[in-house]
Amino acid sequence: MNRSLVFALPAIAGALLCAPSLVAQRNVIAGRDIQLQDTWALRGYVRSGAYPAGAFAVGAWTTCCNPGTNAIPFQAAMSPNHGYIHFIVAREANGRLEQISNWSYVKHTFGSSNDPSPCGTCAGPGNFNLVEVGCSDTYANSQAVNHFDLGPPSEIDPWLGTWDPQCSMFDAGNPVVSPTQACDNVRSLTSQQASQLNAQLNNQMRIYDQDLMVPGADYYWQAGYLIPSESESVRDNNLGSRGFTPAWNGSSWAFTDVPNFQQGTILQRWSGATITSATNGTSDGRFYVAVKVTGPVNGKYRYEYAVHNRDNKRGMGSFRIPMCTTAQVTNIGFHDVDQNALNQWTATRVGGEMVFSTPNNPLRWNSIFNFWFDCDAGPVTGSSLSLDQYDIGTGAASVLVTSTAPGTLYNEYLGQGCGSPITPNLFAQGVPFRATLGNSTFQMRSLGNPVGAPCAIAFSTMPGTTTTGSCTIFASDVGGMNVINVMAADPGGAITQNLPIPNDPFLEGLNLDLQAFNLAAGGSLLGSFNLSNGMRLRIGNSTSACP
Repeated sequence: MNRSLVFALPAIAGALLCAPSLVAQRNVIAGRDIQLQDTWALRGYVRSGAYPAGAFAVGAWTTCCNPGTNAIPFQAAMSPNHGYIHFIVAREANGRLEQISNWSYVKHTFGSSNDPSPCGTCAGPGNFNLVEVGCSDTYANSQAVNHFDLGPPSEIDPWLGTWDPQCSMFDAGNPVVSPTQACDNVRSLTSQQASQLNAQLNNQMRIYDQDLMVPGADYYWQAGYLIPSESESVRDNNLGSRGFTPAWNGSSWAFTDVPNFQQGTILQRWSGATITSATNGTSDGRFYVAVKVTGPVNGKYRYEYAVHNRDNKRGMGSFRIPMCTTAQVTNIGFHDVDQNALNQWTATRVGGEMVFSTPNNPLRWNSIFNFWFDCDAGPVTGSSLSLDQYDIGTGAASVLVTSTAPGTLYNEYLGQGCGSPITPNLFAQGVPFRATLGNSTFQMRSLGNPVGAPCAIAFSTMPGTTTTGSCTIFASDVGGMNVINVMAADPGGAITQNLPIPNDPFLEGLNLDLQAFNLAAGGSLLGSFNLSNGMRLRIGNSTSACP
């Protein structure tokens, strides 16, 4: 054997062992698998505040089963060997699916009835502390809101499915017992304390009245199970969702189940959305990213993203979406799962990315955050979105998810116009939404003009600007403005100029700078004109995706 190869082998072997794709998920037990068989009968419980400005606790029935080859421990706390039941309530309205429930406490399981199930042959009743192979177990909706077995989700490692009972809320009690007892690994949370907590709205899953009063909305809830030592490859069936119809009956909310149970992330309920996902290798859990792009409307596409952290322990601290550097972004928004206006994520443009980030409000497991904006760049599938991990830990600093992003900009915004009292707007439209050769549908449209005012669109084949006062003329070259046509603004203040693109190879790669203007007394330019934003048409079939 070659001597240099002999010395290289240890280094190569070490590199392979450290590669995330080749490192086995820690703590997996072969054959360990749990499945959410069904969830039903969502019900409201204790309230806080008067309708329609109050909030209330909710819980649902769940049945799990064991399709694996290894019994699943369901030992009561203070044993760490059991499962955890968690919930999300979401609403689809106005083109967006968002979580309307809080980051609620999770249910610690405490035993199994080992009933027959569709997951296999159940020998039952077996061991009460185990969900035996092929058997099922059911928890009631009332148990989902009982604080005796509810604990903070922050105490659980969702990637490993583990929980340390020592110094936990069960150990400390509520109210907290003496320091010597709060971390002695002996349960201090009593049934009497739980009863007092249950008498008012505390840490149960909650919904606000106002969130159930959106006209035309569709409502769903998701239930899920988390257990120790389950392989990531079999966790998709841990989740499932069902629709419901809410109705206020004069004293409380009544919910009617919809017969549409579906396994998997609740993001699947978002009509028209595309869902992709990824984990942090074998170092941490999975994020689902759903995206829905609509438009263009008035030259802008609407980008809606929903990110569901299924079981990633380190959480997401920033969300980076690639886009064309000169793309214009407006109407930026964010939604999380609390009512705190002081911890909203901020959005900034950093080079060729739109970056949403937070210093103190990460996307934790069993939560959905929403991000949205309007953009003049068109959608490109197969784009790589970066979900940056919030906590420091092993594994990559970012989880990369292949999704859709604003990656084509054939109609480039050149700069702001000027107007008094309104600055007109100029944008392109057509099918396709670009100046391809032979596109007979291509048009330019301007909004925000005075009704009936003489208007026109000017163009230039040479780049360049002229500044007069507060106004910039973008469609200006050595020979002056080239006016396409003059027309009166319609009753909506709009003009539309047909601009069919000939199927002429000579036009391939040509740039055309355009700007709309109207003639109005008191206008920003010379007291007589208002100018729209500048727009560059990048003509041709082989034009690069971004300028």
